[in-house]
Amino acid sequence: MTIRTALTTRTTPARPRRARLLSRLLCAAAVAGLSGAASCPGAGAAPDPAAPGNPDVRIDDPDDLLDPATEQDLTAQTGSLVPDPARQVDYIVLGDGAENGWDSDDNFNDEALDWVGAHRPDLVPDGTGKGATWRAGSLILVIGVATHGNGVYCGDDVCDALDLRKGGHLDQTLEDMKPGLRDGDYACGLLDGLRTAGDPSKVKDDSGEFWGPVAIGAVVLAPSVGIGIWGRRRTRRSTVTTARDKFTDLSDRYSAAALRLDQIDIRAHSLTSPIADAELRRQWEDCRDAFLEVNEVVGRTGLTVSSTDREFRAQATTIGDADEAVAHMHTAEANIDRIFAMEQGDRDVRRSELDTLAGDLVDARTGTENPAVKTQLQGLHDRCMQLRETPDRADFMARFATVIAEYSRIMELVEREMEHLRLDRDGRVPPQIWDEDYRVGSGYRGWTPYHTVSSWHASDVAAHNSSSTNTSFSSGFSGGGGSSRW
Repeated sequence: MTIRTALTTRTTPARPRRARLLSRLLCAAAVAGLSGAASCPGAGAAPDPAAPGNPDVRIDDPDDLLDPATEQDLTAQTGSLVPDPARQVDYIVLGDGAENGWDSDDNFNDEALDWVGAHRPDLVPDGTGKGATWRAGSLILVIGVATHGNGVYCGDDVCDALDLRKGGHLDQTLEDMKPGLRDGDYACGLLDGLRTAGDPSKVKDDSGEFWGPVAIGAVVLAPSVGIGIWGRRRTRRSTVTTARDKFTDLSDRYSAAALRLDQIDIRAHSLTSPIADAELRRQWEDCRDAFLEVNEVVGRTGLTVSSTDREFRAQATTIGDADEAVAHMHTAEANIDRIFAMEQGDRDVRRSELDTLAGDLVDARTGTENPAVKTQLQGLHDRCMQLRETPDRADFMARFATVIAEYSRIMELVEREMEHLRLDRDGRVPPQIWDEDYRVGSGYRGWTPYHTVSSWHASDVAAHNSSSTNTSFSSGFSGGGGSSRW
């Protein structure tokens, strides 16, 4: 069915909606903005963008990758961001590329245009062939999840006014969508794209200069709290089987950790070495507090082993977050035990951590072209090996912490050589106490292991190499805008 309000038109698929593990970043206040919206007659009719200052917002999500609450928030936050002269904003979220015969080697513009021609012909009133264009007044943001494509398209009037036909503003709009898309937060990626598309400081005047110091609109994204406080945003389908399996396992795994929680907490607060700093203790407290919420949060779902598939679908996000909180507790316990063992003089654990650290130093030395940095890294490696020969010394942990602190300083020099490294991306922090890739010392004096940083850089390089904007259509379609890959 089609539901219309004064602000939005949304097509709801007939089949049951499949639950998603979705981001809860969108501001709850935006939802309240919808509460006073009056419904409009004419259900099933195409949106009428004619009325200036009253833009229509439509979300097409044929594969149910956004849940209703996320779509409602997305719509609410869109209203203040719609730039003149756009009278209609369309979000299109496409899922299974293989089902439609698409792959990542295809022209994403063709993928988007084919789908619009088949499912939203109102956006291409003159068809999808040579010389045709997008509907006047329209601004269209499309993402392809399976094919990792993202596109921004517009009617000629909108493209000309916002300089989105091709060039730097289009490039930046597409790029600004990518952090959210890569994190699996599709709503955030779409909003970031819309925000940049409507930013006058990104629009060039006739002289080719950028003008306008102020971006249009602002949105406060309030991060959710609770058991998903650190949960990575995920968007793969949460099947009933997965939800049931996690629910079944939760009881035993939660109970086992809960029985040891006081012991773990005492051990965490008994750590005395320099690496057990205030940040590490904060991480532990976040992990502990989130774990303590699991029992109450899962209890509120009302689920039992005999609950229906529909009930498990509805609570799949909550079950997934609870499962993650319990998993984080088990991992944090193991990492705390490892630090404790090092502090208590366990020779095997001390040597094992030094071996891991030395291996990371070797990789970092290989990854730099700077001779001076190579020399410094080699010096640290030699100190690790010397410390390995004397694991019983009383000042072992102090010396270990000193090596970590110096490595952190040298890593800043290594990072400067990584041309496309983006340390400001969401989630790019040193491995936390609950992470599987945590290494003793991670985060101390800001240290992030080279292994972690190099994986970030590899991702950024791949994104850069695939980020060129494509504005062509195989059919000769002349609509403005283009696409990229994320």
